[in-house]
Amino acid sequence: MPGATMADLFDLLIQSERATERFYMGLVELFLHEPTAAEVWWEMAAEEAMHVWLLEKAREAVAAAGRLEDPVEPAVLEESRRLSSFNPERLWARIRNLEDAYEAAHEVEGLEFDALLEPLLLDMFPGDIRNRIARSQFDRHQTPLKRLRTREWRLSVEARRPKEVTIALK
Repeated sequence: MPGATMADLFDLLIQSERATERFYMGLVELFLHEPTAAEVWWEMAAEEAMHVWLLEKAREAVAAAGRLEDPVEPAVLEESRRLSSFNPERLWARIRNLEDAYEAAHEVEGLEFDALLEPLLLDMFPGDIRNRIARSQFDRHQTPLKRLRTREWRLSVEARRPKEVTIALK
């Protein structure tokens, strides 16, 4: 996209993190009847809310330095645009049980890493630091998912049906 700026990039990244937070809050609703699962999804949503806050602070710092209008590589912006088009409703619609939610969470985290963390880390940090940051972020996102036990157990935990969901997922 010609003329893409840091401001455009921040807008897209914040939008995508908010959609991911909403996705996890929807999973909380779908699995309120299973406390362990609801807690995991709540933690994942909180992590996404922290990402929004961090991106907003980074945007403020870039703005203070007068760099919001700096150009951004079109490929980086397009990856961010792809991530920001994430649609939680599409994923919620296919979730029948906790295993489906677990797989969807892995899919979402993979997209987030590919479209958000990897391009930014590649541009901003030398290899050894980049690898440590990437590993710590990956571990931080995967650790809560480990509490969702075995595949067999996850398959046995059904998602609440739409009529059972008490608040709107949208």
